Amino acid sequence: MVYISSHNIISSIGFNTYDNLENIRKNISGIKLSEDKKLSPEAVFVSLISDEKINKKFAKISNLTENYTKYEKLLILSINNALKNSDIDILSPETVFIFSTTKGNINLLEKENIGKFNINRLKLWKSSEIISEFFGKKENILTISNACISGSLAIITAQRLIKAKRYKNAVIAGADILSEFTLSGFQAFKAVSEGACKPFDKNRTGMTPGEGAATVILTSEKSKSNKSGIIISGGASSNDANHISGPSRTGEELALTIKSALKESNLSAEEIDFISGHGTATLFNDETESKALELAGLQNVPVSGTKGYIGHTFGATGIIETIVAEEAIKNSEIYKTAGFENIGVSGKINIQKKYKKAGINTAVKTASGFGGCNAALVLKKETFQESENKLNISSNFNILKKITVKNGDVTINDIIDYKTEEPNNTKFSQIAKSIYKNYKIKYPKFYKMDNLSKLGFLAAEILLKNTSVLSKYKPEEIAVILSNESSSLDTDAKYQETINDRNNYFPSPGVFVYTLANIMTGEICIRHKIKGENAVFITENYDKKFIFDYISILFADHKAKVSISGRIDYSFPDGNYFTELYLIECKK
Repeated sequence: MVYISSHNIISSIGFNTYDNLENIRKNISGIKLSEDKKLSPEAVFVSLISDEKINKKFAKISNLTENYTKYEKLLILSINNALKNSDIDILSPETVFIFSTTKGNINLLEKENIGKFNINRLKLWKSSEIISEFFGKKENILTISNACISGSLAIITAQRLIKAKRYKNAVIAGADILSEFTLSGFQAFKAVSEGACKPFDKNRTGMTPGEGAATVILTSEKSKSNKSGIIISGGASSNDANHISGPSRTGEELALTIKSALKESNLSAEEIDFISGHGTATLFNDETESKALELAGLQNVPVSGTKGYIGHTFGATGIIETIVAEEAIKNSEIYKTAGFENIGVSGKINIQKKYKKAGINTAVKTASGFGGCNAALVLKKETFQESENKLNISSNFNILKKITVKNGDVTINDIIDYKTEEPNNTKFSQIAKSIYKNYKIKYPKFYKMDNLSKLGFLAAEILLKNTSVLSKYKPEEIAVILSNESSSLDTDAKYQETINDRNNYFPSPGVFVYTLANIMTGEICIRHKIKGENAVFITENYDKKFIFDYISILFADHKAKVSISGRIDYSFPDGNYFTELYLIECKK
């Protein structure tokens, strides 16, 4: 069993879980109109956490306030609060730290912040390392960056690692801050609400960006749980294979994800009592989620959303909304969805307009994000349907094919298959074009991709060439599990250039959409109609052993039958590139 040991939420309405839940019960929102010109040229409704309050809180636990960024301080405060209420040993090799974020210290790209911290602080793995070192933790640290499912996926990953007995405990912490970078991108997409967001409402006009941090500590040891008797019993992820910035129009892929999580939990849709929904309040996301919930048989289950209270907190949102689900079960209560008045989606779902008490044994948490990614996880009381699936993990796979792309060479199964014969100083864009033409690939969208996505796309294209994988397996049986060092920083820097000069201000949605590491998985999935498990781990070094072990867990848990897995690096700021991809098949 995977128990909850403790948790914390930091948002615009509180610095701990209790205060956040109290304000949600009282229907108090932290969304306000901001006229800060540094954040946006025009006034905009957002959910912000006071820098002054953060620094005041941080000063109580450290006199090194200036040594940490706002993003790092938020995570340290959240983790510190959660650890106070947990008995786990964080320094034990049996405890893993898992961080989730979309952009981390992205504000360090701003002109006024350049030079304040080492450039490496932009790298997600580095900030995770610095935060962990604050607590004396120097190993067993993972970072997940998978758009808006990052937090949910981090919890699912922790549950799998504990269930597979790789660790006994996991500290899962997620955060994002709100900067001009992120806000301008969503404004360019015209996806920001005119007022406080209205999830699932017919008058919704978009999402409300917010900032926040959250931590949940999981353990396999019941004696170290929070005594609520609530467990994380199942989880799954998928890809729409539809569009990198727009969700599936049918909701089928999210529905399949929910069903997979329910199956792992040994629960039927009829046994679910509560849904902590994603509910971004964008036109298409809410519509898709409503269809998915109905397709999954959850149309009558009460749905609550938090984003009308605290906005969309990106890397923190999945953790925050999982904690809300746990609190709903523990306290036998269902929360009002702030901003919702009249149904504005076609899927038949039960959005809550009022706070009420209700007996709850089980809950589902859903999430979706750019790159077509989806996630769902299930919480339940330990005494409700106690049986759980056991994992029998071994070296249960065959390597069907291996591809590397490095220094202009393409190798297949360690044999050079193509040499570009370009000079050593040739830009990657030219090398990519040469590889594309050599393998006679025809996919016009290739030329619109950023460098990271081009690299992943080419490697996957060659990896799958002359194999029967796509015809042999169903789309949902194929996983794409990747790791990366610089996330999307190469493209991040290019997008920042579009907003640096207010006199020549032209935030480009076409560039912004590629400022996420998992867009490369989205491009691969769209091209080949792959709809299975998705994850991107951000690590300094290529940990092949971990990737292969994670695939073994997916295979043993019947989450996939074949996987595209490995490393896709386009480093920042030097532009070096390296890919090593494997096509891995589960043994029968």
